[in-house]
Amino acid sequence: MKLLVYTIVMVLVCVPAFMVYENHRQDDLTRKLALDAIEVSLSPAPVVIRAAGRIEGRTEQIGLRARLAEQIEQIHVTQGQWVAKGETLLSLDSELLLQERNLAAALLEMEEAKKERLENGYRPSEIETAKQEHQAAVARLEGAQKTYDRGVKLSENNAISWQTLDNMLVDLGSLRATAAAAKSRLETLEMPPRNDDMLAAQASVRAAESRLRIAQINLDRSRITAPTAGRILSVDAEVGEMTAPSSAKPLIIMTDTSQLRAVGEVDEFDALNVVIGQACAIKSDAAEGVLAEGKVIEIESLMNPKQLFGQWAGERTDTYSRRIWIELTGAADLPVGLPVEIYIETE
Repeated sequence: MKLLVYTIVMVLVCVPAFMVYENHRQDDLTRKLALDAIEVSLSPAPVVIRAAGRIEGRTEQIGLRARLAEQIEQIHVTQGQWVAKGETLLSLDSELLLQERNLAAALLEMEEAKKERLENGYRPSEIETAKQEHQAAVARLEGAQKTYDRGVKLSENNAISWQTLDNMLVDLGSLRATAAAAKSRLETLEMPPRNDDMLAAQASVRAAESRLRIAQINLDRSRITAPTAGRILSVDAEVGEMTAPSSAKPLIIMTDTSQLRAVGEVDEFDALNVVIGQACAIKSDAAEGVLAEGKVIEIESLMNPKQLFGQWAGERTDTYSRRIWIELTGAADLPVGLPVEIYIETE
């Protein structure tokens, strides 16, 4: 009986105390949850910027046209082929240009030979021949002078006619002129080249070198080479077709696809919220889910009218935009030019 009474008393005392403790614990837990909810609500939710874009390579698409008006002789590449920098992609008919280059090379050799001959002077044999000719002219002059002197004495004694004496004088004058000419020629051969002659020869060589360089440049332009390593996206040319620099469409389009990028245009309302290094997700109507991820690596400093459109509901089309470039990861098989939607995560 006493045990029963003791049990009843303990129940009446402990149950109210436990209920009070439980109520306090529930109140504390409720207040803690409320504070956590307030902290979560105060934390800023990440803002995602949506932008229209397209896939491109490390470089933008490069359109290659002929730099000469000539007939296409050979096409060395096919669509989808990977090429190295400087590799020949297409050749034009170059026979005429080749002959012009050869002619310019021959003219340069001729001008260089003239300059070298001027520097070296005349051959020793030519100088020796001129000396002998001068000596012979002097000897004939001396003989004629002696003959004329005798004629003068004879004419004083009327041994010869005045006509004969006049003929001797004419011969003497002629031989004097011949001896003077021989002497001048010898001196000319022995003199070093004149400065103005050397300048003229050097100028002729430089002019010939320039002609050769121009001919070589024109010959090189008969080949279209890859300006950078990359993949051939399209070939719009046929062997035998005439082409020119003014052609409406490029003959070859290529780009460097070793590292794919996405280029996008951010609306002017969000242009100042994009910074380099922000994470991005790339999606497309061509496939479900995220095609690739990446980060912003370049932001254009100039705002321009919008040119890329996503065609989604509510898209603004008559605004200015800021172009950005995103380096992609995990996008090795995406085709260049694929329209995409870019989601940029901002804090």
